[in-house]
Amino acid sequence: MTQSPLIRLAAFLSVATILNAAARAGEVASPPGGLQGSVRTSDGRALAGVAVELCGPRAAPVRLTSGPDGLFEARGLAAGEYQARVDVPGLVLLSPARATVGHGEGRLDLVLAPAPVREQVVVSATRGEATLSSLGVASDVLDRERIEERDATELLSLLQEVPGVATSRTGGTGLQGSAFIRGGEARYARVLVDGVPVNQPGGSFDFGTVLPFELERVEVVRGAASSLYGSDALAGVVSLTTRQATPGEPLSLRAEAEGGSLGWQRYSGASAGSRGPFDWNAGLQRLATDNAQPNSHFEQTAIALSSGWRFDEATRGRLVARFEDGSVGTPGQTAFGRPDLDASFDRRDALVSASLRRAGTRLSQQLSLGWAETRQLSFDPLDSGPFVPSWNGTTADPIPDFPDPAGFQNQTARAQASYQGDLTLGSRHLLTAGAEGERETGAIGERAQPLLQPHRTNLGLYLQDRFLLGRRAYLTAGGRVERNGSYGTRAVPRLALALRLRGGENATTLRSSAGLGIKEPSFLESYGVYSYAKGNPDLKPERSATFDLGLEQRLFGSRLRASVTAFRHDYRDQIAYTLVDPASFQGTYVNLAHTRSRGVEVELEARPLSALRVLGQYTYQDGAILESPSAFDPIYAVGRPLLRRPAHQASFSAAYDFPRGSLGATVVYVGERADSDFVGLGLTTNAAYARLDARARLQLLGPLEAVLAADNLTGARYQEVLGYPAPGRTVRAGLRLLAGGGR
Repeated sequence: MTQSPLIRLAAFLSVATILNAAARAGEVASPPGGLQGSVRTSDGRALAGVAVELCGPRAAPVRLTSGPDGLFEARGLAAGEYQARVDVPGLVLLSPARATVGHGEGRLDLVLAPAPVREQVVVSATRGEATLSSLGVASDVLDRERIEERDATELLSLLQEVPGVATSRTGGTGLQGSAFIRGGEARYARVLVDGVPVNQPGGSFDFGTVLPFELERVEVVRGAASSLYGSDALAGVVSLTTRQATPGEPLSLRAEAEGGSLGWQRYSGASAGSRGPFDWNAGLQRLATDNAQPNSHFEQTAIALSSGWRFDEATRGRLVARFEDGSVGTPGQTAFGRPDLDASFDRRDALVSASLRRAGTRLSQQLSLGWAETRQLSFDPLDSGPFVPSWNGTTADPIPDFPDPAGFQNQTARAQASYQGDLTLGSRHLLTAGAEGERETGAIGERAQPLLQPHRTNLGLYLQDRFLLGRRAYLTAGGRVERNGSYGTRAVPRLALALRLRGGENATTLRSSAGLGIKEPSFLESYGVYSYAKGNPDLKPERSATFDLGLEQRLFGSRLRASVTAFRHDYRDQIAYTLVDPASFQGTYVNLAHTRSRGVEVELEARPLSALRVLGQYTYQDGAILESPSAFDPIYAVGRPLLRRPAHQASFSAAYDFPRGSLGATVVYVGERADSDFVGLGLTTNAAYARLDARARLQLLGPLEAVLAADNLTGARYQEVLGYPAPGRTVRAGLRLLAGGGR
């Protein structure tokens, strides 16, 4: 362990040295006839990996791809006029695409404006900005426009509308929530906030208290991404980015006040802007709601800050900080009996991210530091007496309350340092290489007893090549070597292909990806010392093998985009709890479980009118348990469907803008799914449900706007998790002040 910092530093320096040497080896004296430029969207986002074709005096066009930060360079060009062509579905060339090459360096900057159905730029799929049409990886981006229009009360409502993602909550806002990507367990997705992993060691993450507060974008990558991110990314990645001001953005102020059903009160304020080389976005929010159930009151205070500094044209730094402090009552399964009126859950999350990036025409380098900590405390101070579950005339055996006045603590932290270099090799290769070091620590257990204080150090090296084959085939190949403090060294690869069968406004793109994933054990699974749960230091990593094949079609001048994707995910060596001695209830953890998930995802996006946007998705998923260590609980028997992952799920949204406001509505359907009451009632199926949400905005005077939103408008009665009633019809109304340039 004493060598870990030295090993980490050596890895960083080795990768940086190799990339710098490669960049210098590719630099030659600039001959007459050079041309430099960039490819960017109209809102300033760099587009790396875009195929650029230069047509000039020579008979054959010069083909190259944009590199780091969207920059490209062509050398040895004959003198004359050149015209650039790019083919990016969902983006159209806005700027003049002609440049004259003489005996010096010419300049040609290409600006692409969105088509009616725009092309999205995703970062988390390749750890660098890339257009979705050039990636074979299945990804979705929820941008700021979508987040603001949807006006969801929590992040889970947004994720529920992403194909391949199933969600569940134990009640209303703030209560425990999970997200399952393509049949994987809730702990099988890497969750990043501004590039920093926020999963607890071992992958667990509670989405219940995560609100769409000051978010610039949400990215969801489906398929194993351990080739880039190492542990946790068995099924995919969920990446959240804090809102930030754009260069040159004038000062803006935002303020909101909202009230409504279930004691809903939300107040927030924010400021954004830039001055010279400095930009900032800062926000503060306070939320409280009683969730309509006894002892379900949730309150949270959140702060978000993103600030950047441009040192020169090539070098910029960014600092991001987020803090959330909340508390919620936990009444238990109130659908089956009396609530627990004294139990509660406190959670405090803090995150800091700092990065320094220097971009060149051929080589871009970034050094990042990140730290994330969660402090969670569960209380049950009083003995509320036995709980007698009952449902539709069926009664189970009484379950005693287990009071814990001191509380159960789950405090974990992850500190990370990373280096990444992006290098253009030749005219068709964009190479990404990086090194990461991570330190995980914890203080876990019943506070009345000595706490378990584990720690673990992980190191990783990754390499990825994105290159253009011919004119319209984009291949991404990469892999990672991971040295984990629990299970040792593993290597994981990934391969993805995007093939443009037809270009232009009505483009057709075929895509496919395959990869392997790994996940480390949790602290309790590796290091637990409790009599009922002994840790197993010999656990292997949980593994996945994923594959998908999809087709995307654009029609009517990119006013319609439709895609269909077939997938299969296998999850092996899954860690499960097993009893060693049933008489004394002693147990441990073993690598015994094996599940698989296969299905089809359908996605639709259309803009039949410039003011009307329509979104739809449907997911069919066939998940099953193939091997199970459980000989007692039939819900985990071999052949059973996967818990809380429906076979059918769909959503449909429409939003219409008019001169002084907007209207929007979303319908979500979740089909019947396997579940368990876990209290002896024998329930193993949860019924399907449909929910309708609606919202409206109206500009009143100047920058003042009125907002009205209704969730579950039809008052549907359902349970996302058996025993936990979902909120009924709720209405929220408020005022928003949007003043200045950031409106």
